[in-house]
This record gives sequence, C-alpha cells and structure tokens, in this order.
Amino acid sequence: MAVPNQVRIKFLEEYRALFDETLRNIVFYGGRGSGKSQHVAIALILRGRQKKLRILCTRELQNSIADSVHKLLSDIINNNGFTDYQITENVIRNTLTGTEFIFKGLRHNSMEIKSTEGIDIAWVEEAQSISEASLKILVPTIRKPGSQLIYTFNRMNELDPVYVRYIRTPRKRTHVAKVNYDVLDRAGLLPPELREEMEADKATSLDLYAHVWLGEPMSQADNAIIGREGAMQAMEREVEDDGAIEVGVDVARMGSDRTVFMMRRGHKKIGEQIFSKLRTDEVSDQLEKFVGFDKSVIIKIDDTGVGGGVTDQMLRRGYRVVPINFNDKANDPDKYPNMISEGWFYLADLMDQMQISLDEDLLMELTTRQWKMDSKGRRAVESKVDYKKRGFRSPDKADALILCYYNVMPGDFDYKSDKSSDSYDSPITSGLLSSRF
Repeated sequence: MAVPNQVRIKFLEEYRALFDETLRNIVFYGGRGSGKSQHVAIALILRGRQKKLRILCTRELQNSIADSVHKLLSDIINNNGFTDYQITENVIRNTLTGTEFIFKGLRHNSMEIKSTEGIDIAWVEEAQSISEASLKILVPTIRKPGSQLIYTFNRMNELDPVYVRYIRTPRKRTHVAKVNYDVLDRAGLLPPELREEMEADKATSLDLYAHVWLGEPMSQADNAIIGREGAMQAMEREVEDDGAIEVGVDVARMGSDRTVFMMRRGHKKIGEQIFSKLRTDEVSDQLEKFVGFDKSVIIKIDDTGVGGGVTDQMLRRGYRVVPINFNDKANDPDKYPNMISEGWFYLADLMDQMQISLDEDLLMELTTRQWKMDSKGRRAVESKVDYKKRGFRSPDKADALILCYYNVMPGDFDYKSDKSSDSYDSPITSGLLSSRF
C-alpha cells in the first residue's frame, strides 16, 4: 500500500533500535535534552504508516490526556503533514493502515490495562516513576507474538524498578542505551535555549547538572565514599600531565565483568581501554600495546584470582609490575581492615587534585560504593557481592582507577633477576607504600 506525504526526517543513529522488530524490550534513559521522547514518537508514527499496529502509550500516572504523549505525537504528525493520521481527543488513528494509538495511565487503570488485548507496542514514558506493582501488571499484558515494550526515562533514584529490571539485570532481546544532551549537540540539534539551561545548571551545581543533564540519580547515600560533586569537579578540572606514567589493571574474573586498563601521568588520567572475555595471555598482549612496550612504566595489577596470571606473564616479559591484592592487610591497619578499603579512601582523598575524563559509567561507579564502620571502628568499603546485590554491576572501572592512582613510588620495588620465577619484592607487602591517610 502506497503511503502518501513522504517526507525527510532527521533521525539520529543512536535511536536506530526503535525500528528493530526482533527486540522485545527497548530502553532509553539519560538526562534532559537527549531527544528520547521525540525519537520514540517519530519512530512509532513512521512504523504505524507501514502496517497496522496497536500502540499503548502509558505512564504511571495520567490524570488526563494532557499528561500523556498525545500532544507530542499530534505535533509531529501535523508538522510533517501526515494527513493519513486522524487525531481525536483521546485516540490517534491512521486511516490507511489502521494503526491506533491509545493512552492510559497504569496506576488507576490496572484492571482495564490487564484486559486490553492485541497490543503490539507499549511505550512507557517517564518510566522512572513506574512501580514494581505496575510493571508486574504491564509486562505480562503485552503478550502478543512479536510485541514490544519501549521505556524512556530520566533516573530518579539509584534503584528505580525499571532501571533494576532492564539495566542492572541483563535480558535477552533487549536494547539498552544511555543518551544525554550530547547526542543532539553532536548532530547540531540542541536548541540554544536548552544549552543555556544546561550551562546555568552546571554553573550553579554540578550535582544538579549530573542529575538533570547526565541522568544520574537524584541523591547519594550519606555513606557514599566519594561525593558526586567532587567526582564531577575532577571531570571538569585541568591539571598538568607531568610525572611518571602509571597504569592500573583490573582483570575480569567471570562472564559480564570487564578487564580495564587505566593510565595516568601525574594526577591526570591520560588513557583507558576496556576488554571482555580475554585469556590471560591476550590480556598481557593488549597490556603491552597499551603501555607502548615501555618497560619503565609502573603497572599495578589486581593480583587476586586470574589477575595473578597476568602478573606472572608481565613479569616474565620484563615489565615493572606491582601486584596488589585488595584482600590483603591495609598499609594502615588501624584505619582500614583491608587494602580495598584503603584504596577507595585514598582515591577519595586525591579527588580534589585529579583530572579524569567525563565518563558517566565511571561517575556512577565512583559515587555509589558505600562504607561502614567495622567492629574495630575502621572504615570498611562494602563488599563487591553486597554492591551487586544493590543492583549494580561490577565496578571494574573504579577498581582500575584505584589501582592506577594508588601511591606506589618509583624505586619502592625491586624484582629479582630471574623473571621466569614468581619471586619478587612488593612495596605493598613490604610496607613501603607511601601513604597520605
């Protein structure tokens, strides 16, 4: 069937998944000015011109049609001259394909939504507000073969139910993407009015800027080790890149974990690489390339688990390697029960001197790890197991950054000449680590 009024519409590559009919779940989250809602609306209108679809547009609370995306859809239809769509007060229909957009709130229409049949696509706007109870009603209702659920939202809290369900718990046939104002900015589509608002918020409060424009949760726990404001300042700061080059290496141990390399010169982070599913010899090969085969670079490796294999290989290849076991006794055992706790607080102490690149994943990892006092009154970082139980993935980037900045001074270690053996003196185990705590 020929569709009239063919027009050219700018559509960003970041949102291409909206046309992938093989996906069950499509999730776009992030800050203001990213074009999430606009792109979903455009994609659904265009798809609805190709074949008959029944599309449910919903959100947790919808007191009237004015609370819905009805106006957004209507404006796109009218602005592009799509005369094949008929717009009424409560429904939008395509007169050629039979596509129908319906609008319902979840909380007060749960029984009505349960009985709604034949939904092809459900678009949940403002999904940060959707409750776990509403999700349990909605998801099994959208059960037609080939049906899809699309979620768009700006995070409110660390554990918004939709965030935990789709982002912290990987699912098959699910596309997840974090998008912020920079996707529009790169395409030259960010309105000057939004830029002015963004710059004003950034000047007023980096914490506000992180929430509104970078899609970070609204607030931090009081027992977070590193404050969001301090981390954001480190991502905005310019420092000199003088001093020796040091590298931190966090080696993946299992399926979804990542191997991360971080490099700094002085207090400035100057490089990063991320890998997954590499064998220890492959990690060592990539690490040699990362340091440019420069055997004067200090390389600090998380030596627990499979990281020990990388340590051994890099030693045999003649590199200056410092093995660090986060479970070992802290350099200052009166303050910290183990090295990982000491490392986190050391990084927090350095945060006002560092320059690190703007990285939303790293920002999340740095500012969500918590601590508590142990039975001896020492500051102990929460275990990685407990951190994951709260819905987060392994903080591989943060761990690599800790290793990268841990204060091991050149000359504090000396390897024995037989690099084929595992015999070496470590500044960590020998108590030679220079500490600022």
